[in-house]
Amino acid sequence: MIDKNGFSRPSYEELVKELGLKWRELFGENAQINTHSVGGILIRVHAYFLDKLHQLAEVVYNSQFVDSAIGTTLDQLAANAGIIRKPAQTAIGNVKIYGVAGYEVPAGTIFKTSDELMYVTTEDIILKDTGKQNVVIDSVGTLAHGTDNIGIGTSRYLYAYDLGAKYNKDGIFVARQVTPVENILHVEISDMIGGAEIEADADLRGRITLANEATASSPYNGVLASIRKVNGVRSVRIVRNDTMEDDGSTNTPAKSIHIFVDGGYKDDIAEAIFNSVAAGVTTAGEQVVSLKDISGQSHEVKFDFPVRRGIFAEIKLTKNEDAYPQDGDEQVKQAVQDYVSSVGMGSMIYYSYLYQRIYSIPGVVVADVKIGLSKTEVSAQDIELSDLETAEVADNGVILK
Repeated sequence: MIDKNGFSRPSYEELVKELGLKWRELFGENAQINTHSVGGILIRVHAYFLDKLHQLAEVVYNSQFVDSAIGTTLDQLAANAGIIRKPAQTAIGNVKIYGVAGYEVPAGTIFKTSDELMYVTTEDIILKDTGKQNVVIDSVGTLAHGTDNIGIGTSRYLYAYDLGAKYNKDGIFVARQVTPVENILHVEISDMIGGAEIEADADLRGRITLANEATASSPYNGVLASIRKVNGVRSVRIVRNDTMEDDGSTNTPAKSIHIFVDGGYKDDIAEAIFNSVAAGVTTAGEQVVSLKDISGQSHEVKFDFPVRRGIFAEIKLTKNEDAYPQDGDEQVKQAVQDYVSSVGMGSMIYYSYLYQRIYSIPGVVVADVKIGLSKTEVSAQDIELSDLETAEVADNGVILK
């Protein structure tokens, strides 16, 4: 029913009770309405379908409000505010290939990191001659291919093989060929950014609310709303320094703003900042993009990505081997990856939150979870991120015992 308090949906039990009263009103006080009687069965069949109708009515009623709408209905409410749900996006980054000088690595070559994530080249890469027959790489050793000179090729257009934030990688990671070629000796990928899942309902609601608050009298909300529209962006922080002294703790110069953005492509973020920050406001950061205004004048836009902390997880499992799936270990690792990726900038990583995800995997009887910032220092305690930090699972960071 709908009254001054809104919509109130009766439960299945309440429907059964109400129908039972009506049944006895029509057929007498002695009419049988217990579970196994004809009347009782008919009442419960009707109550079942009425319950479904009331659930539908509740969804329809709630769909008119941003706070309770879900899925496509929320998309329609967002459209009323000029906002669309951000789709899933592919991560893009750099690749460096060592091999026989002169060899051409064709576009479409696939590489895989130790966590089984695959990346694909999108352009032909020629390995330029270094003039040396061997090259020494830290943690790898000496690379050589008989009497051939070693060549090195790079590309800034390495794409993740699939959509999603899990393909984002900060730093340098060793990769291997999916289809090995002897002319390629060593591969490194780095700075994979921009990968994103399809925007969740909660995040879309937040952007709708922020857009409604971003009036002419709230320029910071306007900047935040503009940047959060960028596909792949999960969170934004603005550090303002109104003083005449540089802020060494955040590397923010005097009389400037320092914007930290978690996720998204560099150029897209810079354009959003350029279109929302007022003229004359100095931006700070190590990410620098030059953009032109409508008169052709160039302007530098600066910002930073947050510091990414590598998280290690040590998980000891007691399993029911009959129920535990063949890919159970991979499911556990993915569960850790999904949770850590969902933690926003400046949030807390709760180790206890991993238990629910791990116990949802069939065959897991007991799990003992420890997390930490290094492989040798893990414990059953939470990890707090600073306001300008975000987290990711370190390379080979999930250890199962």
